Amino acid sequence: AEDSGYEALFFDAGIFYVVRESVLHDDKSYHAIIGELVLGDEDYEIGQICSSEFEFEGDSKGFEGATAIHDLAGELVILGLCEGNYCSESHKDDTGNGRLVVMRKETEEDATCEWKTVRQIHIPKSADFRDYSAMTISATGRVAISSQEESQLWVGQLLGQNPAGLWDVDALEFEQDKSKVYDFPKNDNCETIFCNIEGVHWMNPPHNDMI
Repeated sequence: AEDSGYEALFFDAGIFYVVRESVLHDDKSYHAIIGELVLGDEDYEIGQICSSEFEFEGDSKGFEGATAIHDLAGELVILGLCEGNYCSESHKDDTGNGRLVVMRKETEEDATCEWKTVRQIHIPKSADFRDYSAMTISATGRVAISSQEESQLWVGQLLGQNPAGLWDVDALEFEQDKSKVYDFPKNDNCETIFCNIEGVHWMNPPHNDMI
């Protein structure tokens, strides 16, 4: 009877990572759950399933998108896209205050694990959205973020990558003056027809004129 809440999916080093946006833990607090799926020829195996340290206000405005980068040591780092502004339900309509939550996995000796919060990154106010529904990042740090409610796509540039393609997590930030917002097509009456955008992904390198 429970909604699964699966809202994000990304692939890294042979593993699919699936994200449940916000789940009640022990009737006390709400956290995302990130599971690992390893695909075989005809089936898959479930690897670690870990909660996020980051806490949400409820079950409907958690992580709506996620992607992976690798830090300077080559370790996996997840960027979780909050659906609501300020990662909040109560302030979700305060547009232009999107956030990414940077997380690293920590595993204890008893095999319990948690995605620990490293820091938050502010999405530039040029992404003046009421909600943030999905994100993707190219090999060169070009980021696309979609919005369901606005039926728009924001494209910007994430900084902090070295020539080897690894990322300095402490230096992660968006280039403030280099972004562009695109409208999804409307019908002949200028009405929104792309109203349920839940995923976005680069299929080939983005063109330089996109931002």
